[in-house]
Amino acid sequence: MKFNGKSIAFTTLLVIILLAVIFIEIALFITGPSAKYDAKVEKQIQNIQKNYEKIENIQRHVFHYIIYIGEDEDNIVWFNEEGKPIVTKEKATLQKDKAAQEAQKLYGWKDVKVTLGYGYDQPVYVIEANNCEVLLDYDTLKVVYYLDKDVKS
Repeated sequence: MKFNGKSIAFTTLLVIILLAVIFIEIALFITGPSAKYDAKVEKQIQNIQKNYEKIENIQRHVFHYIIYIGEDEDNIVWFNEEGKPIVTKEKATLQKDKAAQEAQKLYGWKDVKVTLGYGYDQPVYVIEANNCEVLLDYDTLKVVYYLDKDVKS
């Protein structure tokens, strides 16, 4: 059997082009939607900052709704996805330590992470520990929602 050098070179070139196209398609398929999502979130945060210049430390929380939480000198403000404020609470009402203690008492957790979020229709403390998440009402510290992330449905 005789090998033709031109055929081998041409086939090798085609394989390299095919691999390059596959690599580019994979890169676009994976990063394309992620980049679009990141741009949308960044645009929403910029919209909030543009309309409320003193708002800082904006965080995003998704539960029943997509909510952004930010703060100014005196208040904590929850914004909807359009950037409109839906709830405002004075910073003096913030009880993260008390919410952490309540979750530790209820579930026996040692290390907990407490952030702010928005439950079904009220501001909440989002407490994460031991692969679980619990939402406690901002004002009453009553359980709004409990999720064990290890339980398969």
